[in-house]
Amino acid sequence: MKKILLAIVMVASAVAANAQTAIDSYKFFDNWSIGIQGGVYEPTVGQSVLKDMRAGVNIEVAKQFTPIFGVSGTMFTGINANNNNDRATAFLTYNPAPKTVFDFSNISLNGLLNLSNLFGGYNGEPRPFEVVARVGAGIGHMWGHVAKNHAQSNSGIANFGLDLNINASKALTVTIKPAITYYRVSKGLDVRNSQLTLLAGLTYHLGTCSNSTRHFKTYDVGAMQDEIARLNAELAQKPKEIIKEVEIIKEVEKPVIVEKTIKEATQLAPVVIFQQGKSVIDASQKPSVAMIATYMKNHPTCKVAINGYASPEGNPELNQRLSEARAKAVYDSLVKTYGISADRLSYKGLGVTDELFDENDWNRVATFIEESK
Repeated sequence: MKKILLAIVMVASAVAANAQTAIDSYKFFDNWSIGIQGGVYEPTVGQSVLKDMRAGVNIEVAKQFTPIFGVSGTMFTGINANNNNDRATAFLTYNPAPKTVFDFSNISLNGLLNLSNLFGGYNGEPRPFEVVARVGAGIGHMWGHVAKNHAQSNSGIANFGLDLNINASKALTVTIKPAITYYRVSKGLDVRNSQLTLLAGLTYHLGTCSNSTRHFKTYDVGAMQDEIARLNAELAQKPKEIIKEVEIIKEVEKPVIVEKTIKEATQLAPVVIFQQGKSVIDASQKPSVAMIATYMKNHPTCKVAINGYASPEGNPELNQRLSEARAKAVYDSLVKTYGISADRLSYKGLGVTDELFDENDWNRVATFIEESK
């Protein structure tokens, strides 16, 4: 088992190392789902086929950490049909048959490995059909009367199975779950202490994630780097020096002396581009923020003004607020994520512009100006 797990880790590492895409960051409450399935189960051995088949219900809550790896918690309950058959597994041998509604319940924590994304890569949205491997462990509990010479009412369990997922929509997945569950695992994985399960049901993906989708979002790393390089080159062709004169008047009885302080403001190359109508920093733009943070850490005395802009389409008042929100988002990222002192930063929204870049899509930006005396 250790060799198998090590092989899976090595394959996953190799796939990740060769990937040409970057996965958008996510928050804790992103990529959760809840599912319910119904189906049948029966002992793996000890009975003729279908003789002791009974119904069961499964409830599942899952969380995906990456397009490949996730975890889930499940509770499966076997329904007692009271057909007077003695149970064939050691964990579930009843004599006489129980009179309770349920035969048994088990609760387990499972690791999920999306084999489709592991070996086929992830293209930015779920496939129409996916295969997920499931490995879990937990505890099972029998309900009703148990003969004294048989198993305890509680037992450790291990389960192995597949999730065959048909993604009917962005929010809903139809799932078929074949699996085998072992009981009394403290004594080893004995097929005589196991049962086969076949379930089918629906999984609902909870809400929209922080990236405005119900799944992981990817970015082409090469295209992202090319775009940043192109925008930096275009910005570098524009005037870099902006000279501002600030008049400071000092009254010394008579005469009045006017002193002029000249402050240079240098346009820094990186820019942060926003989606239309949005003020959230995309993952593709975070390298530009990181570049400014690195620059400020390497120049501890510099101060930077952040200017937010909006493209011309839309309501002017809304665009003004949007430009301010974009500048504030970059300011917050530098302070909270990169630890830049707030007194070295300032931000403001300058409303609509169509002069920074030739294409309006690129004028939805935040720019950086280094101020020094």
